Amino acid sequence: MFEHLKPPNSLRVRAVNMLGEYQLHGIILSKRRKIGKEYYPPVAKIFDGFIQSRRSGGISEKTLISNELYLSRFSEYLTKQKVNDISELKPEHIVGFVNTLAGTTNATIHCTTCSLRVLFRYLYDEKILEKDYSYVVPQVKIDKTSRIPSAYSKEEVQKLLASVDRGNPKGKRDYAILLLASRLGMRASDICALAFKNLKWEQNEIELIQEKTQEKILLPLLPEVGAAIIEYLKYGRPMTESNIIFMRHVCPITPLTPPSLHSIVWQYLRLAGIRIPDGKKHGPHALRHSLASALLEENTPLPIISEVLGHTATETTSIYLKIDVNHLRRCALDVPEFAWNQAVTGGAAHVL
Repeated sequence: MFEHLKPPNSLRVRAVNMLGEYQLHGIILSKRRKIGKEYYPPVAKIFDGFIQSRRSGGISEKTLISNELYLSRFSEYLTKQKVNDISELKPEHIVGFVNTLAGTTNATIHCTTCSLRVLFRYLYDEKILEKDYSYVVPQVKIDKTSRIPSAYSKEEVQKLLASVDRGNPKGKRDYAILLLASRLGMRASDICALAFKNLKWEQNEIELIQEKTQEKILLPLLPEVGAAIIEYLKYGRPMTESNIIFMRHVCPITPLTPPSLHSIVWQYLRLAGIRIPDGKKHGPHALRHSLASALLEENTPLPIISEVLGHTATETTSIYLKIDVNHLRRCALDVPEFAWNQAVTGGAAHVL
């Protein structure tokens, strides 16, 4: 909003912000946080209109934040290519931008191209562009079934929980968070959005609308989980008027974010001395995977696991079958016997 102000006015705005921070938090933050996206002038209004249209259509805020991030990068690319108006956009600009994604993850490429495709359909439908450039955007498919979920054993999860120092406010908060992730399989986004209204103490349930799917889910408020939350609320949570349960413990006192939860889980995995091989995930989602793995070990039917994890389709849950080692062993075929790998002695193969 203030990026185009002249230096004297910019300094005045900064001074007002600092006074506001001191009034609100009692301190002046040493570093300003960059909030939201930044579109470059040639497309700023158009991209804002696109995001607003998506928001009006009921698209989740998480998806919109991703859209804003990818479109911000596209906006910067167009500016560097000296595209001064959206009408000057050409297919080579689109292909050129996608080429800059080389070296990023498949997920980033997939999400970026999906965002672009939806944008160009919007621009065509709104008659902002004469051509539908969504067909120019390369198709990038990700086989989600090809990956193997990262999971930790029951013993490792217990070791993780035991590493938390619950004698201080932060430890009480972190312990409750780790229990929600490991015992109930809650996503980081749902833990961060958990509010007092979601806790149904009389029914011993947690009722919420999932941030990712916008589907309602009911989870059991297990005794150890409930006790940990109560201990945090009574003896650990900072004084704040927010309805969100889990807060930062340093100013500004605001709700935690999913990246914060990732750091928390990683911190205690290292503190517990749990080995993390290269490529193995070490965030809250790995604890969700660990719960699914533990349930499979206990012969829990797949539809029930799907319900626990809040999946809308059992097919989504079937990916965890890849880490169900005990049942996979039953599917193993006998090693064929050849002349070079056996010496028949009483009908038994001699292992070399």
